[in-house]
Amino acid sequence: MFLSAKTPLLAIDIGSHSIKVAQLEGDPGKFELKNFGLIPLEPEAVTEGVVRDEDLVADALTRLLAAEKITNRHAVVSVSGEAVMIKKIKVSVLPEEELADAIQEEAEQYIPFDIDDVRIDYQVLEGLPAFEEFDLDEEEEEEKQDILLVAVQNEIIDSRLGVLAAAGLKPVIVDLDVFAMVNALANSRKVQDLGSVALMDLGHTFTHLNILMDGISTFTRDIPVGGAVCTQNLISRFQIEPKDAAAFKYGVFPEEVEKEEVVNIILDSFDGVIEELHKAFEFFSSTSNSQVEKIFLVGGGALIPGVDGLIADRMSVPVEVFDPFESIKIPSTFDKKSLAHMAPMSAVAIGLASRRFDYLESMKEKNQAKKKEQKVK
Repeated sequence: MFLSAKTPLLAIDIGSHSIKVAQLEGDPGKFELKNFGLIPLEPEAVTEGVVRDEDLVADALTRLLAAEKITNRHAVVSVSGEAVMIKKIKVSVLPEEELADAIQEEAEQYIPFDIDDVRIDYQVLEGLPAFEEFDLDEEEEEEKQDILLVAVQNEIIDSRLGVLAAAGLKPVIVDLDVFAMVNALANSRKVQDLGSVALMDLGHTFTHLNILMDGISTFTRDIPVGGAVCTQNLISRFQIEPKDAAAFKYGVFPEEVEKEEVVNIILDSFDGVIEELHKAFEFFSSTSNSQVEKIFLVGGGALIPGVDGLIADRMSVPVEVFDPFESIKIPSTFDKKSLAHMAPMSAVAIGLASRRFDYLESMKEKNQAKKKEQKVK
């Protein structure tokens, strides 16, 4: 089968807590939800972004596809975690046919992993404000361009591809969680007009952060702290089961338990996340001469009552719990109340479902057309 932008793709978001699948029909700005489903995973099945028990996760995915009556086999999946490195680098301006080899050579000095253990990709960043000015002698001056370099350890990709293959799916795109969130936001907002904003995915074991300037990713980080800390603190204090701790986080607990104590434990649990956010925002500010103006919050942690207010207060930045379904047509066959509840957890899946097979090819064509236009001028 020839794959094109018209080929329907099935989004698979494999998190540490659950698997989510989604499929959208139509074009950007006019998307309609065709499929959406979620199934929880056993603890430790996925840790640090790596699928540890492929058989168990594949079985869960297979059951989810069957339950949702999904027949589409072409899948787009994403990765995240400490095994993923995203870095903006500068390289010499080179013809496209030479650029890939130059970046491969340049990448070794930036990648904290064995070069043979990773897959590398990159994107030329156009229209990005200048960062980090360097003083060069005239004879050393050379035209440079900004490149967004991505390196992912083979283990994290292969573990996901193995799960998809076992479930009878054909993976055609591997994306990153942080970029999928941008796609989800771009479905309903003109990201290029938002200024400097942060997309924050507060997950179970990780907090994924992506800071945009005028719609372009300029700083990304996977913080190895998430809602699991809050769950563990509640379990330790009240000697309860994980499912009961989850209920506590959402305000459901026995009358004999003092609400103030539960609230204080929850608030204290986010100290680590807030500390890392402060570091990230300070670094971004010092290298870009810009301040984060707003935070869009997604992820399971966004469901905790008051967490948006806590982050807004501690970071002194407005926070919005983002609903990735807000601009998508929802057929009457879906339970809109359930979707609204799951919305913060669905940003990655919906962002992945927004992808089309020839997306990168179309971007290259646009870049080539722009270069030709500049030559003519």
